[in-house]
Amino acid sequence: MAYDFFPKTEEELQKKIRNHPPQAQGDLYLLYTYLKEKFPTLETPINLDLRKKNSANISRSLQEDISISKIKREAKISSLSMKFGNGSSGNRGVNNRGNLFEPQFADALLKWWKGESVTDSKMLKAILDLDKTYELRKSSKLVIDVVGGENTRRPLVYTPYITLTNPKGSGDDVGKSVTDITLKTDTQEIYLSLKMGTTVTFFNVGVRTVLTPDEIKAYNITNADGIKLLNLFNIDHKIFCDVFNGKHRGSSIPVNTRVDVEAMRRLMRSGIGKGYHIIHKLSGKILSKQMDEAALRIVSSVTTAKIYYGGKTGQGKRVDIEMESPTYIFKLNIRDTQGKDGYPTRLMCDFSYK
Repeated sequence: MAYDFFPKTEEELQKKIRNHPPQAQGDLYLLYTYLKEKFPTLETPINLDLRKKNSANISRSLQEDISISKIKREAKISSLSMKFGNGSSGNRGVNNRGNLFEPQFADALLKWWKGESVTDSKMLKAILDLDKTYELRKSSKLVIDVVGGENTRRPLVYTPYITLTNPKGSGDDVGKSVTDITLKTDTQEIYLSLKMGTTVTFFNVGVRTVLTPDEIKAYNITNADGIKLLNLFNIDHKIFCDVFNGKHRGSSIPVNTRVDVEAMRRLMRSGIGKGYHIIHKLSGKILSKQMDEAALRIVSSVTTAKIYYGGKTGQGKRVDIEMESPTYIFKLNIRDTQGKDGYPTRLMCDFSYK
């Protein structure tokens, strides 16, 4: 079991929790009805692990809009344990953390286009920036298509450089692959990538087939692509195997290393891409940034890396890599993201602003 129950109605919730203690039933009902009233466009504001009768996850899409303490106080929750989390649905479909922000922004954009008032000043500022960048007002039409949740796969290729594939475009022009909201005017399509929170993901790709458990257990990485991936970050093969075999007891002090600048630039350019516009909701503001060639050139310029064997604690089954460009701090990690057996499944790249 996991946090895999997403109640869509009061009746559905009450039916599922009827065997919970009375206090827990009351708190869960108060929580659900409070959030549905406050955020009516969000279909599933909470998710539950029905074995954990006194706890609840609150959709991460609300994390920038409200605090746990405010929810507890205003909903009059007495003993329920709460945290932000998306549950085990896996960041897809209606439970994607962007599922509230995307329709909200699309609705605000439509109101602006129709000449109606946009009461959220942060959204209005971002919309006006889009208008300034793409001259939306000069078009006779504006079609707004919310497509978030399609999650286009962009697996790695290893020759001649390690890069992410681009199934819906060519080169680094990834707009169609990363769009959450697509705008169509008389003359152009504009791809909006909506992001939330202080640390978000640029890419998340599989590595299980090139860094296999058998080779790691044998301390003998022979897969040519796996070797190329480790060498890209100057990762020590033995220490890497120690980490995932549970034999590494390192410190939290990172290993500083230089990287192959051209090879790393190719990876980051393909992972970040261009040809789209970022709308990024942070606490108290919404950032609007066009990701064109000039911006991509700056954000992908990295030269050195810090490697944390065993993660920031030095004890985990993961390898973290931190890099900086003039505008971003990148946090990459190689780890088992699916809870299979501790051996790596994915390479993820998150970013935050400097």
